[in-house]
Amino acid sequence: MPASDKAEATIDHGPTTIEDHGIFNHRLHSRVRSYDVDRQGIVHNAIYLYWLEAARIEYFRDIGVPIDRQSFVTKHRFVVASTQIDYRQAAQFDDVYTVYTKISFVKNSSFGFEHVIRREDGVIIATGKSVLVHLNPATNKPERIPDSYRSLIKEFEGEGLFG
Repeated sequence: MPASDKAEATIDHGPTTIEDHGIFNHRLHSRVRSYDVDRQGIVHNAIYLYWLEAARIEYFRDIGVPIDRQSFVTKHRFVVASTQIDYRQAAQFDDVYTVYTKISFVKNSSFGFEHVIRREDGVIIATGKSVLVHLNPATNKPERIPDSYRSLIKEFEGEGLFG
């Protein structure tokens, strides 16, 4: 389901297998905008961080985590502890792309996302991994991920993620 000219992004889910990367249940479809490209006419490397963040937020919404203005202040305090991006192919203005997203592990207070960004023609333009940590909103100290989140993730991704 490619992004239209009118929508900034569209979301869908269901299992999609990407060779050498496994199964992804969440997809964010969009198009490279003029503000994404640099003077060389390609997507600036920092823009991929925005794409991954947008995919993570929409992933949470898709699995049933309520996202609103107070979510990151008082309810769902998750912070990015690390991000790794491997750039494989340059994306250019007006390319249609999809960010495939999955949670690959859940530990006590952290979990990992994996992403594959693929152009409409099937070419993988980047892969990424992020680790997020759940913090207590009052103390800002790492805290066990609540069972309610674990249940939502397990229902969406399956049983094998919890270590």
